[in-house]
Amino acid sequence: MKALVVYKRKLQLRQVKEPVARKGETIIQVKKAGICGTDLAIVSGDYKLSKPVVLGHEIFGATTQEFKRIPEGCRVTTEINVSCGSCALCKAGLRSHCRNIETIGITRNGGFEEFVSVPVGNLRVIPRSVSDEAVVFIEPLAAAIQLTKMAQIHENSTCAVVGIGRLGLLILQVLKLSNPKSLVAITHHSGKDERSDLARSFGADEVYSSSEARTSIVDFAQGIGFDHVVEATGSPDGIDSALALVRARGTIHVKSTHGLPVSLDLTKIAVKELRVQGSRCGPFDEAIRLIQEKKVSTEKLISRRFPLVDYEEAFRKAAAPQMIKVIFEF
Repeated sequence: MKALVVYKRKLQLRQVKEPVARKGETIIQVKKAGICGTDLAIVSGDYKLSKPVVLGHEIFGATTQEFKRIPEGCRVTTEINVSCGSCALCKAGLRSHCRNIETIGITRNGGFEEFVSVPVGNLRVIPRSVSDEAVVFIEPLAAAIQLTKMAQIHENSTCAVVGIGRLGLLILQVLKLSNPKSLVAITHHSGKDERSDLARSFGADEVYSSSEARTSIVDFAQGIGFDHVVEATGSPDGIDSALALVRARGTIHVKSTHGLPVSLDLTKIAVKELRVQGSRCGPFDEAIRLIQEKKVSTEKLISRRFPLVDYEEAFRKAAAPQMIKVIFEF
């Protein structure tokens, strides 16, 4: 079978043996898989890997055999963290922080291949009312939901999302469900573009360029700054924008996983008495429910589709500023 392998910034489409399921695992035949910002960071070399790996953690596929009441051919996706279940952190209920954790598509082979082996416990069955292409958004949508679990967004809060790319546009929709008093999107691109239009359609009261962002404090945050600022730029510079926009005793939600060191003004954090809250993977079941109930829209987020053999062009397009989501189709 074909698999897209990366190591030391080099992408290679290799012919490899089909995986053999380990104990407690099953094989998914991959149908679609999305290119994520983390995938781009790995290929650029910013996010370091210690060994060659098949990328891809936004996966839609079908089971290839019946296993534990999940029938063959069942439409599924997979959670990406594979935990041991026996270390102290797992026993404390922190399985996503397992000391022996493997991450599908990052530290163990992922979905940019025709078949992938995953733990049965990681599988999530997809309802018929959720489209095939919507499934590739379940993992990033779950990550968007997780920020609201780590620091609650109260009704009538003032919120800003810095960065309206693949993840930022999902975050806007999730925040809108909390009924904020104001919701503003900040983009690094000037002028009218598709992302800005989508941000407005997903609930943003206004979209500002980063150079106009100070205006948003006056218009939408009573001149004192936002209660919640989500940093989702995928850039080391995003945290500076977040620090400028958040109010005293407000919360910065960090979502970027670009793998690069960041210069952080700790004095400003201390003086403004800020909460800086990271979050990562989130609840798949809730993400599936939001898509199923049409509370989150994904149809307009796919920019291009490619077969796996066109991986070079696919990654070039995925890295382009005007692109949102690029997916592989098998």
